[in-house]
Amino acid sequence: MKNKYYTPEIEEFHVGFECEIQSSWGMQKGIYPSILREDTLTGFQLQKIGETETLKKVISGIRVKYLDKKDIESLGFSYYKTHPGMEQMEFDKGEYELTYDPNFKGKQWLRINLEGEGDVTLFSGSIKNKSELKKLLKQLNIK
Repeated sequence: MKNKYYTPEIEEFHVGFECEIQSSWGMQKGIYPSILREDTLTGFQLQKIGETETLKKVISGIRVKYLDKKDIESLGFSYYKTHPGMEQMEFDKGEYELTYDPNFKGKQWLRINLEGEGDVTLFSGSIKNKSELKKLLKQLNIK
């Protein structure tokens, strides 16, 4: 994957969304890690009603890191192999196996299986960032 970051769509924002915000205010110029709070999210939602230029400008100053190996490991999964000649990596966490390919047909792709007799696929699809994966793990009740 060429770019490590992307500009998120407004629909991706939720409380707890991890991103980086670029500030162009005087001495505070720079890029700062941020986790969206309820009040920030409410401000975005109110501005979205009118699709204002202000909202577009704010969002253009936000970037999100694409999901990577470090993010997956930070959520409690243990890396155990990369398939030879491919970017596809495998991780495990208890009875769960996670397969991740950062560039499957040009997209981030992830599969989560419940291991055992006749593995069961719990999820297979595109996951762009750590916040999306955290949300999915919560929905699947994987702690």
